[in-house]
Amino acid sequence: MSWPGIVAVARAELRVGWRALLALGLVAGLVGGLLLGAAVVADRTGSAYPRLVDRTGLDDVRAYLPADLPEVTASFAGLPGVEESWTAYAWIAQIEGPTLQYTSVIAGPDRQEDLVNPVIVAGRAPRVEAADELLVGEPLAAAAGLRVGDRITLKMLTLRQVARFDVGFGEPEGATRRMTVVGIGRMPSWSGPLGDALSTPAFAAQNAGAAGGRSGFARLAYTGDPAADEALRDRLVGALAQEYVGRPRPLVVGNYVPEVPVFPTTQVDPAVAASERVLRLGLWGFALVVALGGTVVLGQGLMRHHLRGGADQRVENALGLDGAERATARVLAALAGAVPAALVAGSVTVAAGVIEPIGSQARFEPDSGFRVDWPVVLLGVVGVLAVFLGAAAVTSALAGRGAAAAPALTRHRSVRWAVRWPALFVGLRLALRGRTLPGGASGLPAFAAAAGVAVTVAGIVASTMLGASLQRLVDTPERYGFTSDLTIADARDAEMRVLAADPRVAALSEVETGRVTLDPARSRQVDAYAHVPVKGDVPVSLVTGRLPLAAGEVALGARVAGREEKAIGDTVDVLSSDGRSATLTVTGIVVPQPERGAPLGEGLIITPEQLDDLFRQPLASAHLVAVPGQSTSLYEDVGRRLEVHLPGMPPEIDTLAGLLRLPEILAGLLAVVAMAGLVHTLVGAVRRHSRDAAVLAVLGATPGQVRAALGVLATTTVLPGVAAGVLLGLGVGRVLWWQVASQTGVAPDVAVPIWPIVLIVPAVLVGSLVLGALPALRLARTPVARSLHGA
Repeated sequence: MSWPGIVAVARAELRVGWRALLALGLVAGLVGGLLLGAAVVADRTGSAYPRLVDRTGLDDVRAYLPADLPEVTASFAGLPGVEESWTAYAWIAQIEGPTLQYTSVIAGPDRQEDLVNPVIVAGRAPRVEAADELLVGEPLAAAAGLRVGDRITLKMLTLRQVARFDVGFGEPEGATRRMTVVGIGRMPSWSGPLGDALSTPAFAAQNAGAAGGRSGFARLAYTGDPAADEALRDRLVGALAQEYVGRPRPLVVGNYVPEVPVFPTTQVDPAVAASERVLRLGLWGFALVVALGGTVVLGQGLMRHHLRGGADQRVENALGLDGAERATARVLAALAGAVPAALVAGSVTVAAGVIEPIGSQARFEPDSGFRVDWPVVLLGVVGVLAVFLGAAAVTSALAGRGAAAAPALTRHRSVRWAVRWPALFVGLRLALRGRTLPGGASGLPAFAAAAGVAVTVAGIVASTMLGASLQRLVDTPERYGFTSDLTIADARDAEMRVLAADPRVAALSEVETGRVTLDPARSRQVDAYAHVPVKGDVPVSLVTGRLPLAAGEVALGARVAGREEKAIGDTVDVLSSDGRSATLTVTGIVVPQPERGAPLGEGLIITPEQLDDLFRQPLASAHLVAVPGQSTSLYEDVGRRLEVHLPGMPPEIDTLAGLLRLPEILAGLLAVVAMAGLVHTLVGAVRRHSRDAAVLAVLGATPGQVRAALGVLATTTVLPGVAAGVLLGLGVGRVLWWQVASQTGVAPDVAVPIWPIVLIVPAVLVGSLVLGALPALRLARTPVARSLHGA
């Protein structure tokens, strides 16, 4: 290999083409930076939840333990597979304020630092020796409007009062504690035995005798084998159930709290997983479109750059440089673009570290602020450098293929078929033929340009459908089961009569609740609801089928039906917490309004008669629909004497609500990418066919006919891609929303925004005609001789 000759050619290439190489390098660097930045944000978004799990020492198993059965509590640490554990005291307390509101607090000694250790997002952790300091969870802080430094009064309930929550207990009989909020904490979940807030060992020592229960948290000896770990969980559930055998029935455990433990590290909220999947797909989809578009732009730009030196390569070939040496020289020259590309890509990737997890996943981020992913930065810089130099090598080799021999003469078919509709048929022929470059090099086929348009349009359509479906879900509480204006906890007959007589109440239903086990072998428990109409009709969100009308029938929650793989007509065996069993036939799929913080889409609905057969004393609440304009007045009046809850937004929907802006942003970015791709594709197509246009002019075509032919070329290039993209986007959007809805527990029917999708086709076509007309006008003003000479 002649290195002096290679270096000399590289220097000559730099002298005449360094500006073009630098411009291409900047474009490639920006594209690579966007791609790598999207990867960084996608990784940070997708890893937020598992990183929070690691940082907080999320427990593998947690369980309610009855305060009146100390033997069960003492056995918790010795359950099968338990490596380390912490048993805390738990209290239910009334927060003193204008409305009736309850919260739960846990505290206890001997907690390991790597077990149940919330991330402090504001303030600090309570001091061990301070009995009046409180760390509240983010959900309680948001619901009660608490901030660091606030003082709140807690009126503690006794164990017997907690056990009488469903029938009423009067004023709290426990101690009154004045507490200071010193910090706000973040955990993957604040539900269940963890409660709403954490206090100190000093608080536990001061109030241990009045605890309403115990909460057990443990780390399990997982092996990593899914089957073995599942068997370990089953053994633990069975061993804990065995501890209750032969002992008196506890006051609290039963319908009010579950006897079965939960497994936070394996039972992740499906809405979290669905949100994470949507975010990842959106970011990676955007990165894919940018990568494909950037690759095409870079390849075409380098190809045009090297084709301008075709005559030089023939001279170099005559002087004795073979194809590999000529390509090597141009790769050396391409460093003028590759190095800036790598630097720009690395800079953009580093800057992406300021972007925290997007959407709802931001609430799981344990490390706020700037975060650089150095492995991605370093690998990305090397990758962009390699891709640019590789593209330079390939395009220079393709451009130099005809240097060793004279260009082959080609014969063109007669164009007599174009006499009647010259613009139409010539434009079609130009589009379908793609491009033929000097030296016999073949350019980008028409289907490749159409494929690029199809991918981008599909992304826009799918994003639009996802955004419309999310917006409809968030704006329509009935779709996620919230059909009432107010919910009253622990409703009693006297209060129901008063409410039914109130003219501000349009509809009222008593909802009786009991806990049932669907799969006794796995001890999976859900709530069973029975709606007893008192006044008017409070509807239930029905996905498909019908509600149960007689004993022996059941309507399953959407998430339960999916998990248990049950459909209408199937049977379900249930075992109540009172030990009574029944076999029920599925008549419908519903989204029941959850009680007591149950997950969305869980639970099942049965008839009141069936509920009476299964439970001796079910819990009761009330769902109330107010006369239009009267819900605020009712809430203010009833909230003074009863525990009343506004519908609010369940955590699962709040998680998805964090995605509302993503489809809009993604569709907008894809539209920008599509516009840039159309500009590049159409301008390049017109330029590639400048020789053809000049030939048409020589043969007698008018400037108008030439422009019309180029317009047909532009339309034919984008129309197949638009049509295919719309169809593909409709399918992708439907599948994507089905995954989100089924995992969240809501109806899976997708919202199709007709007009935005319908308008995509004419918008892209008009845009292609405009974008194609601009270079066509310029070409029409170019002398024919210059076009033939430069082609």
